Amino acid sequence: MGRRSRPEGSEKAMSSIVDRVRQRRLINRQNRAIDRAWMTAPTQSMRDEIAIFAQRRNI
Repeated sequence: MGRRSRPEGSEKAMSSIVDRVRQRRLINRQNRAIDRAWMTAPTQSMRDEIAIFAQRRNI
């Protein structure tokens, strides 16, 4: 019994799905870190700086 061959491009499609899942997890982790920093910032000016930083980050 031979191995079943995968259709062309299926490995690439699977890797792109995995990459999207990894990217989404990274974004969620960064969002949680930003939220934590914002909640624990002792002054309004620090919260303002965190908000600016969060808007400028590359997604």
